[in-house]
Amino acid sequence: MTTLSAVETEQLRDIRSRLNRVPKGSLGDKSVGPLSKGFFDVCARTIADVPALADLRREIAELQALKAADPAAYRKAFDAGVLQAIATRRLVIGGRERSSEEA
Repeated sequence: MTTLSAVETEQLRDIRSRLNRVPKGSLGDKSVGPLSKGFFDVCARTIADVPALADLRREIAELQALKAADPAAYRKAFDAGVLQAIATRRLVIGGRERSSEEA
């Protein structure tokens, strides 16, 4: 298990909460860019270079590539909650939350 500090935990929970409040569709257009940058920044700080997190790093890299190559497809992933799922998965791996399978 790759643990998280209290600060890292709070950063992940905060960005996840902010992502959850973004309206879907055109109402949330102005929020997508800044929150995406915040998400990627938090991920860079909390996903260390350890083998256990290789899958998460790959998923984040794929999201960044999708954002650059196809903004419409990225927005669909954004609206579908993919970023929140990654943040939650990191919290579970870090031992700060239980997975839905454990509940």
